[in-house]
Amino acid sequence: MTARSPRRRLAVAATAAVAAAGVLLAGCTGGDPGSGSSPSRLDEILSSGELHVGTTLQFEPQMFVDDDGNPAGYDIDLAQLMADDLGVELKVDDQEFEALIPGLLADQFDLISVGLVNTPERAKSVWFSDPYVPYNQVLLGNSQYPAGTTVADLDEPGKVITVLTGSTAAELAKRSFQNATITELDQDAALLEVSSGRADATIVEEYLAGPYVKANPDTTLLLNGGEAFSTQYGAYALPQGDVKWKTWVDNWLAYRTADGTLDAEYRKWIEPTLG
Repeated sequence: MTARSPRRRLAVAATAAVAAAGVLLAGCTGGDPGSGSSPSRLDEILSSGELHVGTTLQFEPQMFVDDDGNPAGYDIDLAQLMADDLGVELKVDDQEFEALIPGLLADQFDLISVGLVNTPERAKSVWFSDPYVPYNQVLLGNSQYPAGTTVADLDEPGKVITVLTGSTAAELAKRSFQNATITELDQDAALLEVSSGRADATIVEEYLAGPYVKANPDTTLLLNGGEAFSTQYGAYALPQGDVKWKTWVDNWLAYRTADGTLDAEYRKWIEPTLG
């Protein structure tokens, strides 16, 4: 399974946002200062001259801290372009992954840019934009196992599977492994447990797994024949109820998909990490 096919499907989904925006606005006036409701986050961003983005700078090459100590990566480039198109300054707020949604609810930032997958549970408290990044979930294991080892082979009592705390990989692991032990950790620890032999495998995005295996070839490898067993799509998380801000973000994604920007950034940052 390659990353190119999901990206092409993503372009179709994002372009459809332009048509959907009219439907949203026809059915809701929330966020219009003239309607008596609270001003839209979009108006506040334009007034303050700042776009505040919550992220977790621990997932190279999607979002990380470069050698000069600056935020970098696919998400950061897109956030900077979004700020440029708004005509405002980008402010990056680096938080632990599990603190991002609480931070958005507390108005610490205007959106979450960490490629969150839209799930029913998350959608109880936040709105999601159209998707902007595809993920292939793969099984990374300790090198004691042959590459053809499957989920079924590891679904036994005594086996330990690590996942990122609060992630969709954690949900996937709980559905896929009924007998093994699921341990939720931060991303670096989840990978280290596998390479050290304290865990048998982890479910992780392909763009993270490939570089990790290259850096640790003696202790780790891709299982399940290297094939992805789930494809998901990351989106921006936005404040609930703000139609004007969500519509702008979705239209921005549609425009920057149509002009080739998202593909170019994906080829620059994500594609080189894929096998």
